[in-house]
Amino acid sequence: MKETQPFSISRILKAPRALVFRVYSEVSHLENWLSPAGFHSIHAVMDFRVGGTYHYGLEGPNGMQMWGMQVFREIVLNEKIVLVQSFSDKDGGLTRHPMSATWPLQMLATTTFEDAGAGQTKVTVSWLPMSTDEVELTTFDQARAGMVHGFEGAFVKLEAYLATL
Repeated sequence: MKETQPFSISRILKAPRALVFRVYSEVSHLENWLSPAGFHSIHAVMDFRVGGTYHYGLEGPNGMQMWGMQVFREIVLNEKIVLVQSFSDKDGGLTRHPMSATWPLQMLATTTFEDAGAGQTKVTVSWLPMSTDEVELTTFDQARAGMVHGFEGAFVKLEAYLATL
């Protein structure tokens, strides 16, 4: 069986760690920034606790919609959020990626929050496919540049949003 390394991306944000954690863990904040460039939130319901979920919908160019589901596995206040990330339908049922039938059905996603100097926070997001086959791992590995682009767009939105708080 083929193995892969996690996808990982970091950003240093000009905001204290407790605030950054809050905008990652409260739905009223997430719906303002957590989406790729060109997309906006159309649905956001969260139960932020271990075993709880975040079900969200995004709308992008030409009315294209994407839905997602997160299931929280570990929460360490101001330090770490571990969850299972999946695409979903509008009712919360798991689905495949709307643009890639071979994208892994579930990703283990870990986000860490570290102090990075006075009033700054380093956020690191790591994704690793779960229960996949070789085709899905190949799809994941070939999509790394696109994931960088998507996360960079979300980080830009996050930075702009943090500047308003």
